[in-house]
Amino acid sequence: MDATSTSITLFGELDAGVKVSKLKGGKTKVQMSNGNWYWTSWGIKGVEDLGGGNAAIFTLQQAFKLNNGEGVASSHGTTSSGGFNNQAFLGLQGPWGRLTFGHQAGLSSGDGDYSMLGGSAIGTGFDMIGDLAGVFLTTSWLDNSIAYRTQEWNGLQFTAMYSNGTDGDDNKWAKNNHYYGVGVTYDVGAFNSNFMFEREDHKSKVAYADGSVKLDPTNYYTLGASYDFGDFTLYGAYQYVSHGTRMPGYNYIHIDKKTGASTTVAEPATKGVNQNAASVSIAAPLWGGTAMLQLNGVKGKIKNTGEKYNAWSIGSGYTYPLSKRTLVYGSINYGDGNKALSESSIDGYSCIFGMATSF
Repeated sequence: MDATSTSITLFGELDAGVKVSKLKGGKTKVQMSNGNWYWTSWGIKGVEDLGGGNAAIFTLQQAFKLNNGEGVASSHGTTSSGGFNNQAFLGLQGPWGRLTFGHQAGLSSGDGDYSMLGGSAIGTGFDMIGDLAGVFLTTSWLDNSIAYRTQEWNGLQFTAMYSNGTDGDDNKWAKNNHYYGVGVTYDVGAFNSNFMFEREDHKSKVAYADGSVKLDPTNYYTLGASYDFGDFTLYGAYQYVSHGTRMPGYNYIHIDKKTGASTTVAEPATKGVNQNAASVSIAAPLWGGTAMLQLNGVKGKIKNTGEKYNAWSIGSGYTYPLSKRTLVYGSINYGDGNKALSESSIDGYSCIFGMATSF
């Protein structure tokens, strides 16, 4: 097709390595790992010129595990058998901005075209032990979503997103789970920054063995910044979450009605968790590649029981380009979870080595 007016592009990233890990109270594991630095996915995207600087656009993207071909729902998420389980959207763009409809990731997700998660050298890469996903509560992929992003103006750019039903909108509006997100980035010269507010209203009830309950709405306040000093780049990020539906590292919280203690099999914690999390990191050129070091911390409380938790982690990584498309990497990470996060998925260490390529 004529690339000057209309184009169809096949794109993707492949990433595979070896991971050695041990969680407190568990056994040492040696595994083949996927999507450590790049998303392991493939997709098709298209642009059609409509004239006047306007265009119709679409993206269809499928994420999968390289070791067995199974689909995955997110970079640290669960197995999914559906097609195009990453981005799947259709929309328009022009001098007025970009408007798309479909299956898209939330503003703080670290995934997709609209993620604004910044202020971190490692981001959500390598492993939850040591990256932002191990301490922040990031939003996920959203069904039935609408996203709008302005053009950049004097370094400012605004983004808004809404989901009419994060996991289906078959019920009436008052019983669908909705997502709302607004964010702004300000990038001038060597300085980059972002701020976003997101809300999940949890309108529908959550079923469990003994019945169903309604969760309190979750609010996310996330900001990040970085400055490139030339010899190195310094990063910082902070997040406050009220009534979160899980603890850091995707450790879900449930309440045993008889004992009041946290458990993984009984009633969901209706009031969720309140928590503060922060990260500071640095990236610098080294021996032809890039070295990264990141320190993360989180402190929170399960609202239903008053049970507290805290954790800290340190993540390190190094990437070395073999070409413009292919690189090799290594990462060593350590995390320490306490109280409700003791012996959790972020309480231990991991070492990861591998390679990645894109097309």
